[in-house]
Amino acid sequence: MSERYFAKVVKVEDKFTVVINKGSSTGLKEGDQFIVAGIGDVIMDPDTNEELGSLEIVRGKVVASHVQEKIATMKSCDVERSSGKREIKKVTSKSVGMGSIFGPQDTVTESIIPGDERLKELIGVKVGDVLIKA
Repeated sequence: MSERYFAKVVKVEDKFTVVINKGSSTGLKEGDQFIVAGIGDVIMDPDTNEELGSLEIVRGKVVASHVQEKIATMKSCDVERSSGKREIKKVTSKSVGMGSIFGPQDTVTESIIPGDERLKELIGVKVGDVLIKA
């Protein structure tokens, strides 16, 4: 394995969790973060025919959640937020007395409701994918 790659995925638990082939014996600690990537095609320069390297297909970002001596459980740590909502309320009230000279009075309230935050799935992750230090 290249020095660029820290470990390999040895088991896919679900769309958010993988197990890797490194653990505390290699210095891994809970909280360490990595990018999970699949290795794609070798890319060639069309002009020089030089090999430029293999395409890394990013599957997601993970954090070590449970570390054993030779393996570790990694969980997705990227979050995505749905778009927020902008809410504008306009209230018109009838005025009495001097206020009626100027017409009805308007009250405008504007609020922004943030979107929901959720964990991103590891897209297309499979056994053999590599981890790159984040």
